This record gives sequence, structure tokens and C-alpha cells, in this order.
Amino acid sequence: MAVCFAVTLAVVGVGLAQSLCSYQTPETQLEELSLSFYYRHYDDPDTPGPDISSGRLFVNYNSLYDSPGLGYSLSGVGELSLVGLSSAGLAGQGSATVRRYFAEGAPYFAFGGLESSWSSSFPQPGVEVRAGLGYGHFTDVTPMAKALRISERLLEMNAIPASLSDGTLREVANLIGAAAEYENISDLVAAIEQAVEEATHVTLDAKALLEIEEIVKKAGDKRYCGYAVQLGVGYELLDPQGEPRDFLLTLSADGALAPEPGSQLLLRASLSGPYNILEQYTLVLTASYDYQLNDTTTFSAEYSLRQVKPLGQVPAGDQSAAFQLTLNLGLADVSLQVTFSKVAEAPGWTQDFLISVGMDLGEKLAEWRKG
Repeated sequence: MAVCFAVTLAVVGVGLAQSLCSYQTPETQLEELSLSFYYRHYDDPDTPGPDISSGRLFVNYNSLYDSPGLGYSLSGVGELSLVGLSSAGLAGQGSATVRRYFAEGAPYFAFGGLESSWSSSFPQPGVEVRAGLGYGHFTDVTPMAKALRISERLLEMNAIPASLSDGTLREVANLIGAAAEYENISDLVAAIEQAVEEATHVTLDAKALLEIEEIVKKAGDKRYCGYAVQLGVGYELLDPQGEPRDFLLTLSADGALAPEPGSQLLLRASLSGPYNILEQYTLVLTASYDYQLNDTTTFSAEYSLRQVKPLGQVPAGDQSAAFQLTLNLGLADVSLQVTFSKVAEAPGWTQDFLISVGMDLGEKLAEWRKG
């Protein structure tokens, strides 16, 4: 279910992201960390023991650096299940890779790194060291995403007669990408103002300039595009089943896509095993998607799969999917979260649904009392 969801997003996004992902920067450096936690405890005095006492903690971390000659990436995703304030299950994956490009600007590289996965379903974590060859590059498209956002907002405000042309968008993106060269934000906004006014033959008012400044200053919401496919050999430092360590064949793929300025899709797949890889292997898949529908609504989805197939046995592992919708409705903040999890031997999926609403009515109450 979640795999199909991620693949569909990737296929649809390729067409939508051409102008955004075609933007190139000489150096890319991004870092993201997200946490999600919930816990519920309910104890009815008429029944023995707590009726409900469970929760989950989700952690997702991504770090990426890419330049014409060197690159590295760190990623990790983990889930902790709690029952009665004690750990009831742990699962996660992590990877670290260093890429050395054969020629500056060329997509061919040699790599080395570590791959790890762990689950309470197995006696110990699995850890592999890997090395080999690969193809691909990543690039930071955040400046272009902000340029597109500026065009959209100015058009909504009727500050410009039509969307900015591709050439003007690239010029504005280049200005944003060179923000460190300006002494202050006002100088950068003035440079963007000049580029927009020369292209559209209109004069931007103070409100439009303030909107540009807010978009340029906004932190977070990093966007990047690209991919890396890696083929190599490896060696098991730890086998998750406690079996003898093997030399391995390894294949992995990482992908990043920003279908539009308000969204980001990340995919990672890894397969490793000895020479008879179809009969004995470790498969890891993770996917995440974040989408800002508007200024008040955001949606996120995460999926992870870990499958281990020992020689002569059926595959074992676990998978989970989490979906969250957050709405800021002015008077209230509403959050809806749905989580599915399953281990290989379970007959069905464990399902959790959580909805929370927070309201601050102090200001409205004061206005009502004043009449």
C-alpha cells in the first residue's frame, strides 16, 4: 500500500518537477530532523490494571552534502513502541556513505560506507561495510523553490500581471542562492525587486517587498533533487540472525524529488546478500513525503520496510507506515495521525489513530466580556 503510494508520487512528480529540479547549484548542504511522539494512558477503576497505556516515538534524520568532487550522506529512521511506559518494540535503519567523483561535475563516483538496520524481532542489529561504484548527483533547489513561491505570492497579490518567466525565475533564484554575499536582507530584497521590476515593468509596493522578505528569510523547508545508484561489495560486521558473517553483493538507490515548492519526496532502497542473493538477502526500504498544502495545512507520510531472508527459510521482518495531517484553523490547532505496523508473522496490521485539538480562547473571551 505505502510502497505503491510512494512510487505513484515519484512517477507523477517527475513531470511536475522539471523546472524546479533542473536548477543546479555548485554545492549542496542540507540537514533535516523530525520527531513525532504520542502516548495515551487510560485506567478505569472498575477494571484491573490500565485499560490503555501505549504510545509511539518516530525519528527521521537526513544529512546531505554534494559538491563537484566530493559528497556524503547520512540518514536514519527509527520507531519505538511503548506499552506501560516500557519498550515494546524497536525498529530502524541507518546509513552513512562517502562519494568521491572521478572528475569534477561528472556523475560517476567511487563510494564507501556503512549500512545498518535493527529490529526487536531479531537477536541483534545488522551492520555491513560497503564499497563500490555509483552514478548520480544531488542538488539544492531551495533557491528556485523560493523564487517560484515569490512568483506565486506576487501574482496572488496582483502585484505582477503574470507569472515570472523561466529566465527571471532563474535570476531570482541565483540571487537567493548568493544571499551570503549581501550584507543584510534588505540589500538582497532590493536586488530581487530590481530583477522583478525590470522583467515585469511594474513597481512593487511595500506590501509586495515585505512578502518577498518573508519568503527569503523563512528557515527550514529545504528542497533538493537528484539520485545516486550504487553497486558494490560488502562484508557483514554483524549478522541480524547471529549467523556466520559473509562477503556480500550490494545494491542501493537514493532519490530526492521536489514536485513543487511546498513538497519533498525522499526514497531509499538497499539490497544485500551473498552470491546466491535471491535465496539469502537483506532488503531495506524507506520513503517519506512532506507537503504543505497552504499556509495553515501540512501533510506528511513515512514508510519503512525491513526484510531478512535466511538461507532455506521464509523472509522475516517488519514494516510500518505513518500519515499525519496538521491544520492551523486560527482558533484551534488540529492534528490527525494514523499509524500502521506489521511484523511478518502477524496475520494483519496494527492500527493506531490519534486526533488532537488545541484551542486558546482567552482573547475571544476577553472580547466577548467587553461586549
